[in-house]
Amino acid sequence: MPLWRMILTAINVVGFRLGGAAIGMISQIVLARLLVQEDVGVVLMTMSAAALLSLVMTVGYPSLALTYLPRYYALGRRTLITAFNSAAWHDILISSAFVIVVVVAVVWFGPFSTGFNTALTFGILTAVWSSVIRMSSSAANSLKRFTLSYVPDFLYRPGLLLSGLLLSWLAGVQLSLTNVLWMLVAITATVAIGQAYLLGKQGPLPQLFKRSKHKVAPLLRGKAMSLVIVAAVAAAFADVVTLAGGLFLQPHDVAQLGIAVRLAALAGFVTQATQQFMLSDLTHAITRGNRTEVESLLFRINLLTMSAITACVLGAVVAGPWLLMIFGNEYASAHWPLVLFMVSQFFRAAGGMNQHLLSIDGFQARSANSSIFAVMALLAAATVLAPRYGVLGMAAAAVIADALWAGVLGLQAKRYAGYRGDIFAVLRFK
Repeated sequence: MPLWRMILTAINVVGFRLGGAAIGMISQIVLARLLVQEDVGVVLMTMSAAALLSLVMTVGYPSLALTYLPRYYALGRRTLITAFNSAAWHDILISSAFVIVVVVAVVWFGPFSTGFNTALTFGILTAVWSSVIRMSSSAANSLKRFTLSYVPDFLYRPGLLLSGLLLSWLAGVQLSLTNVLWMLVAITATVAIGQAYLLGKQGPLPQLFKRSKHKVAPLLRGKAMSLVIVAAVAAAFADVVTLAGGLFLQPHDVAQLGIAVRLAALAGFVTQATQQFMLSDLTHAITRGNRTEVESLLFRINLLTMSAITACVLGAVVAGPWLLMIFGNEYASAHWPLVLFMVSQFFRAAGGMNQHLLSIDGFQARSANSSIFAVMALLAAATVLAPRYGVLGMAAAAVIADALWAGVLGLQAKRYAGYRGDIFAVLRFK
């Protein structure tokens, strides 16, 4: 893919994401009018719980699909595509049943607060449908149907939520916290079904009960499960931070935390989207053994992502308070946490494609180790900093965790992968 086309595709995809973010901002404003700040915190924790639980329920197969399915399509191996989806659904159904049992046990017998238990309850109801969206989005990405991969989850889902909130507000209906949470479940189910329908027979859902003569599940299972923790750190770290914050902070502080970390995650989406829609081309180049093309792709990806994330950090320093005040005056005090979360995203962008390169070369377990280390670093730093410094302490903990994660991935890529994709390695390419 040429650089000009890469930039246009990035602008297109990020434009949809920014549109969804704008809708999300308006939704937060409406929520602030309808619910107290503590309830907003519970809603944000529910969204994070749904994201993380669906990640566990899908057992890493959506992430694995981003590297395996493009390779199968490139080789024209339709039977392997069917075998992959068959193995994925077999493990996902088993994992989902286990997760549901664990969540029910935690809610009934765990020591957590009422707000946290409410978030877990509605999170698991939403996660069932979020799992379908994850699988469909990965399949669409592998087919280079990027609009269908990103738009349903990033634009339609927040758009339907905003429509429901506005209609209730205009109709004078007094929404409770429970009403909003049920609305989230219904909207996610609608989007999941619609996306699967548009993807058609090429999608994974029609192959739910198909069986393949190729038994690839034992081969894929270990690699896929290794990617669960990797995906939690790489793509859902904002949700990890939000839920971790719920363990140390009051719900009204979690509302500020959730807003700040989601704004930073929006900037980080530029990095993630650019990397993901270039992943198919990168996988093809590595499969063909074209080192010149691989290095050219890595250079262009890093150039684009580092430029964008640097602009976001500077923008947060200058315009952060005004941006946060869109959600309400009570959110303006999260300015410096927002800046720190942007710095955290800067470290992620500097880490480049190392995580994907490890996955392509079959070293998912190695990248999982670095991700586990990052989560442990986050929780350790949060235990020390969050009780004393509140939201700012959680933001500082995220910076520490992301910096360590990027550094360890660089060392692992240097040792195990055929290429290094971070900014420091890319600048040394001939």
